[in-house]
Amino acid sequence: MGDDSDGTTAGTELPVDTERYTGTLRPGGTIILGADRLVVDRDDEPVVVDLADVVEVSLQDIDWFLAVMSAALIGFGLLSLNRSVLLGGAFAVAGAVSLALTYRKRNALRIRVTGRADPLRCLPAEPQALLAELEAALAD
Repeated sequence: MGDDSDGTTAGTELPVDTERYTGTLRPGGTIILGADRLVVDRDDEPVVVDLADVVEVSLQDIDWFLAVMSAALIGFGLLSLNRSVLLGGAFAVAGAVSLALTYRKRNALRIRVTGRADPLRCLPAEPQALLAELEAALAD
């Protein structure tokens, strides 16, 4: 009974007829582009999107504003070490964590879908190849 409810069986029955592209996601999981739908399987429940419902596809580079602000926070923390080691160190660590999280979210593929309030975001391992295949599939 426990074998039927785990996430591995859901990943084997993905509703894609013919595959145009199959890739991996950086945080884990797979992304499959079929002839008429896109499946994003993040190891929980797969998200299935019909290509007819896709409004816009874009590749979001690194958030430069947030990266510069994080680097400035690191610099402020390092410069503040003379006055208070604890407070300056806290600012530097907070900036480093923010910079690391910002870097992890680079090259996010944003897919705006009809009927969804927020765009579908995924982090493919090969974002340029997936974007080219997805744009070619939408053009057909």
